Amino acid sequence: MVEYSLGVEQKVSDDSKKRPQENNNNILHLNTPTRREVSSWVTWHQKRCRAYRQLQEGIWNFVRICQLWKASLDEIEAVFGPGIQSYFSFLKFLLFINFLAGLLIICFILLPVTISHDTTSFLKGPGAELECMNYSSDISHRSSWQHLQDIFTGEGYLEHSYLFYGAYHVKQDNNNHYNVHLAYLLGILGYLFASFLWILRRITASLVQWLMLRWEFKPHNSTRIFTEWDFCIQSPEVATRNQRSIYNGFKIDLAEQTRRVQKRQRTRKQLSHLYLLRLLINGVILLLMAAAFYCIHLATEVSQQEASSSSVVNQYLPPLVISMVNVLLPFLFHALAQLEGCSPNTEVNFTLVRCVILKLSSLGMFLFFLGRRVLCTGSRNAPQCQLCGYNKLYQCWETHIGQEMYKMTVFSFLTTLAFAFLISLPRRLLAKHSSCALARWLGKEEFLIPHNVLDIVAAQTVIWTGIFFCPLLPLFGCVVMFLTFYIKKYTLFQNCQPSTQLFRASHSKFLFQIMLLLGLFLACMSLGYVISSVHPSQPCGLFANYSTPWQAVPKAMSHLSTSALLVLDYATSNVFCFLLLMLLSIILTVYISQAQANRQAIERLKRQRVQCVQEKWCLIKKLAQQLVNLP
Repeated sequence: MVEYSLGVEQKVSDDSKKRPQENNNNILHLNTPTRREVSSWVTWHQKRCRAYRQLQEGIWNFVRICQLWKASLDEIEAVFGPGIQSYFSFLKFLLFINFLAGLLIICFILLPVTISHDTTSFLKGPGAELECMNYSSDISHRSSWQHLQDIFTGEGYLEHSYLFYGAYHVKQDNNNHYNVHLAYLLGILGYLFASFLWILRRITASLVQWLMLRWEFKPHNSTRIFTEWDFCIQSPEVATRNQRSIYNGFKIDLAEQTRRVQKRQRTRKQLSHLYLLRLLINGVILLLMAAAFYCIHLATEVSQQEASSSSVVNQYLPPLVISMVNVLLPFLFHALAQLEGCSPNTEVNFTLVRCVILKLSSLGMFLFFLGRRVLCTGSRNAPQCQLCGYNKLYQCWETHIGQEMYKMTVFSFLTTLAFAFLISLPRRLLAKHSSCALARWLGKEEFLIPHNVLDIVAAQTVIWTGIFFCPLLPLFGCVVMFLTFYIKKYTLFQNCQPSTQLFRASHSKFLFQIMLLLGLFLACMSLGYVISSVHPSQPCGLFANYSTPWQAVPKAMSHLSTSALLVLDYATSNVFCFLLLMLLSIILTVYISQAQANRQAIERLKRQRVQCVQEKWCLIKKLAQQLVNLP
């Protein structure tokens, strides 16, 4: 027995000695990586993906560093709030839209026309009269003072440059596979359509942001206090800017909460007085707009009656009256909107809508005046209009309308420049260095969002309207928008004071895009009428030998193959339109169903949040009771 016990103990001791060694071997076996044969293709693919990701991250970081006006926009938001910052972001968006137009026109129109430029005179088209071909391009007898005036009027050497429509003409060659006429039309129409899609996308994004930032979806102030600060900030300037931005956000929230409380506490008598006051104010605004339209109508009639006069005042009376109306009435609208008792956001939106309606209506009347005077709209039987199909006094009428659009763009920029340095700057100096009653009453001005947005929306509408007659006008608009940004920034920081009432940028961005979309519709309506119904000028331009500019499209389609014509015929048939309408209806139904499902999910999550809060309070109460019952 003793030997057996000694043998068992010896065996157990040997096993105990072997077990750690086996465990160590197992651990070493687990730690040893399994050697797998990796093909060279997999290794190369992994390296390529890693290099692509690094390159993509580097490009994205470089784009973020070189992003246009990012530091300026952050500074404006920190000092003056997100509402005013939205105006400068809107200006940046218009700069990119005009840059896109300039890029398309240079690549698809200007370069092909320059390569195949025809220096010979125009061929006499069918039915053309000698009186309709009397267009001179001689500028050799102009003085130096006239050359200087040409910069502001678009005449002289600018009139016969690629800035205007009249300088675009190519050789009539059937062997040329690139149709410049079709590129001219489709390039402009494609740009307008791309602008529509871009604006529509921004409207959708702004609407979603506005819906998500409504009061019922906002976090509590305590949550924002502990979560909004960025602890990675190292620069004192950035920290101060972020602190001001958070402060402005809390200020807006508290003002909205106070306004909601005051709105709930209004009595029926106070509401009746408020609604009556708003009704009277809207009546006064309608009367002012009617008076402005009547003044524009009178100016148009006087200018038409004195068409033979050489007076500059009679010739430019409608633009001058339009400019005076659009300068004076927005300030009156802003003063009347302050009496309506609305929130700052609603006040800005109402003033913006009224001002843009006034501005677009004025521009529409001006275009109608140009149509009656140049294109004989509504007076085709006039003696000066029967021979050429347009007023024979304007041999190259497209260039003339382009000059009007160019002058309106130049005048808009000069007005911005003059307002900044001849009105805002003296007002600031008067308020700073004078203590008279007038200086105290004027003070430093506030940056009025409606008035400034009104100017750039009208300027962009003029650029869209004139792109057919002045193809390089978007490039000039880029320069104007770029300089306007720095002029407005100087005015904001040097001559303006922070507004006492702040409002959210999401509320304004949505309305900015809607107003811009209305301007785009006005420009498309004008260009659609010109392209489809008006006879082009016979002595100049690409479409001199066509009855209408749109005739170039079916003529280009006639050279297509039979299969391509069948496809186009089917694409324009009623069957295809019906199928497309059905497809769009299905897509719309799916999106509406998805939106309803998302809304139901949000409501369900809100109820679950309330239930979770109630359950946590119950647990806290039970825990408190258990702590009280402890010995």
